[in-house]
Amino acid sequence: MSNFRTYLETKKYKTRFRTEFITITKDVETAIKKSKIKQGSVLIQTHHTTCGVWVNENEKNLIGPTEELGYTADLRKVLDRFADPMHDYGHNDVRDSKNKGGKRNTHLCEPDENGIIQECINGHAHAQGMILQSSLSMIVDKGNLHKGRWQEIMLVELDHDRERQVSFLIQGIQ
Repeated sequence: MSNFRTYLETKKYKTRFRTEFITITKDVETAIKKSKIKQGSVLIQTHHTTCGVWVNENEKNLIGPTEELGYTADLRKVLDRFADPMHDYGHNDVRDSKNKGGKRNTHLCEPDENGIIQECINGHAHAQGMILQSSLSMIVDKGNLHKGRWQEIMLVELDHDRERQVSFLIQGIQ
């Protein structure tokens, strides 16, 4: 009989800002402990298109949050250079009763009683999502997350404040 096991856990996170980095390493480590898996891997996956997950250093000048620093953190600068929130995106040009000639007519929320669709202006967040991963995997060794000294797992909000879901799938042998 095989001792290969899987364990799945989904957590919710409340983001506060655009380009917010939330360290979730401890949650991943807790899920690994609950799984009782000693050797294997963990897959971390966001359920969204305008946020990502990544492994990097949790250093304030690198990640911010800009809103609390009072100046723009390095990675917000990089992401905004790639896809500036102030540029025009066809994704933001929603066709509804107020804008009958709008370019976007798919994947929309329901219109209100006036025929207005309350969509986020977030073309930049979708574009920035192209350079971040929606999932990543790491090694589980001797029941612990195998990572480098400064490595942290982070949820990266690219849009605005909202609730986000991230799943951890731990698989391997006990």
